[in-house]
Amino acid sequence: MVYDSFFQATGRARPMHDWNGQVAVVTGAASGIGAGLALHALDLGMVVYAADLDGDGLKALGDSAKLHCSALDVSDAGQVESLAARVFAEQGRVNLLFNNAGVLLDGKSWERRPEDWRWLLDVNVMGVVHGIRSFVPRMLAQGSAGRVINTSSIGGLLGGWPYMAPYQGSKHMVTAITETLHQELLLETAEIGAAVLCPGEVATGIWASERHRSAAEHNQLGSDAEHALRNTMVERVNAGQSPRDFAVDVFAGLAAGRFWLTPDTGLAEGLRGRTEGILAGAPPAPAFSE
Repeated sequence: MVYDSFFQATGRARPMHDWNGQVAVVTGAASGIGAGLALHALDLGMVVYAADLDGDGLKALGDSAKLHCSALDVSDAGQVESLAARVFAEQGRVNLLFNNAGVLLDGKSWERRPEDWRWLLDVNVMGVVHGIRSFVPRMLAQGSAGRVINTSSIGGLLGGWPYMAPYQGSKHMVTAITETLHQELLLETAEIGAAVLCPGEVATGIWASERHRSAAEHNQLGSDAEHALRNTMVERVNAGQSPRDFAVDVFAGLAAGRFWLTPDTGLAEGLRGRTEGILAGAPPAPAFSE
C-alpha cells in the first residue's frame, strides 16, 4: 500500500484508528459536515469539543457526557486561543483537530464588496490559521499522536468556476496551507500530522451561509446567469452524500493515513484535465458548455 512506504520512509508511526477515548475538536460543528464529524466521533467513543456560532445547532447534537459545546467565532483569534486553552486544560491533548468552519459567497468577482471578501476570508482562511496557531504548538508538546485536518473543497483542487472566486480562492489557500503544514510537521519529532479534507457534493447548508450575517450585509446577485448557477449548485448539493456517511469515509481515510481526503467521483478526470492544460499553456476550458 502506498501509505506503508510513506511511513517506512519517514519513520513515522501509522495513525491511530482506535478512536475510543481520544479527543477531537470540531469547528463549524453545528451543522453539515462539522455536525457529521462530531456525531461520528462520538459514535466512535471520542471526547468531542464541538464549536460553532450557532448555539441552537450545537444543542441539536445531543447531550452525551463526552460532548462539550462552545460558542466560537473562528475569525476571532482570541476566541480560538481560549478554546485551545480550555481543551488542553481539561484533556491535556487533542488527537484530531478539524478546522472545518466555512462559509460560501458567490457572484461576479468584480461586484463583490471588499467587506464580502473580508468576511469570507476571515472565516475560511483565517479560521484555519487561528486553529493552527493556537492548537499546533500545544499538540507538538502533548506527547501523543494527533492530526490536523483542514476543510478545503473539491473546488480547492480544481480550476475556477464562474461566480465562485471568493469561495474557491479561499479553498485553494486552505489546500496550499495544509500542504505546507504537512511539510513542516515532517521536520518535527512529534507524531503530529496534517490532512486536507476536500468534499464534493455533501448535503449541507453551505449555500445558506449568509444566515450568519445581517440582512443589510446579504450579497445580491445581479444576473440571471448567477441565479441559474446558484440554483443548479444548490440542487446538486441537496442531492449529495449525507454528512454522517461522509464522516464515515473521512475517518476511514484518517485510519489509512491519507493526506488527501477527497471524493472519488469525477476528481481524477478534472485534475488531469486542469494539469494537462497548465502544462500545455492553454487557458482554462469553459466550466460549463451549452
